[in-house]
Amino acid sequence: MGVSTVSPSYRTPTTIVVSEENGGEDGGGAVEDFEDTAMKPVLDNGWRQDPFRWIADGREHISVSFTWQLPALREELANQSLYYGRPIVGGPAVRLLPQYLADVAEVSLADYPGGVLHRMNPQATRTTVGCPNRCEFCGVHRLEGEFRELDDWPAARVICDSNLLAASMPHFERVVHRLRGIVGVDFQGIDAGLLRVEHARLFAKLDCSIRLAFDTAARESALLRAVARLRAAGLPRKRMRVYVLIGWQDAPEEAAERLSLCYYGLGILPTPMRYVPLDSLSRHWVGPGWTDEELTAMQRYWSNLCAVRGVSYWQWREYHRAGVYGENGGEDDRAMDIA
Repeated sequence: MGVSTVSPSYRTPTTIVVSEENGGEDGGGAVEDFEDTAMKPVLDNGWRQDPFRWIADGREHISVSFTWQLPALREELANQSLYYGRPIVGGPAVRLLPQYLADVAEVSLADYPGGVLHRMNPQATRTTVGCPNRCEFCGVHRLEGEFRELDDWPAARVICDSNLLAASMPHFERVVHRLRGIVGVDFQGIDAGLLRVEHARLFAKLDCSIRLAFDTAARESALLRAVARLRAAGLPRKRMRVYVLIGWQDAPEEAAERLSLCYYGLGILPTPMRYVPLDSLSRHWVGPGWTDEELTAMQRYWSNLCAVRGVSYWQWREYHRAGVYGENGGEDDRAMDIA
């Protein structure tokens, strides 16, 4: 495959994988030729961070994506004047914890197929619903039910399927055909283990970016294989990104190893995704072997690599703990004390 793994000495970011110059088209790429800003236009994809609100038929509707957003919304609704009436609340978080807002709002468990997604983000669409996997850390199987292909869908550039590659090849071919001519197509979550050579070749026909998932260390070989196939098909590294789950049945060292593999080993920007249980009312849940400080630091560092170029994660952590960077810093502090 031509792709090497990150050295066990992940604390020092010096490992370079086989580059195109010395390893062929399916190789990885040296970190030096990777452009951090290449994905910036793709990241501007229209998503909102807060619960989404709109008015329909004279009623306020609120869609809540994450359970940790519920306490603040509950406090707001409890203090809201009855003059405005009770809003209708729904969305993934409400379907996971339907009783939490039941006394302050009208709860809707409807999925609103195709409706709310387009209201939230006019650039977004989905071509399938559900996922055949039943991963312990994921709520898709509870929220979306059995995997199914949609007969029709709006052609838009942000593809929100939970597991697009679980679809049949004829469906995937129809998706690619309908997306041709759209600039900056963004595939939000691609199962690396299901990515075949045929998928890679079709992806390469589009002006698109691919976001792969790297949830556990056991998925490393699948990730390496998927990246090699995409590179061999002609998709550049700057059009890939990897979602890396951290804080779920792992340790900080193992999570840092996976993040380092993506960036230093493959030349692809990783996005650390902090695990939060499906019923948690706090986004700062902490699992065994972790601290909130470590989880937050890992998210900050790996989400701000432009500001910490040349300094490894573990060096950065040691600098902070020693007070080299932090409250007493100067110009360097603005780069290193990322928030």
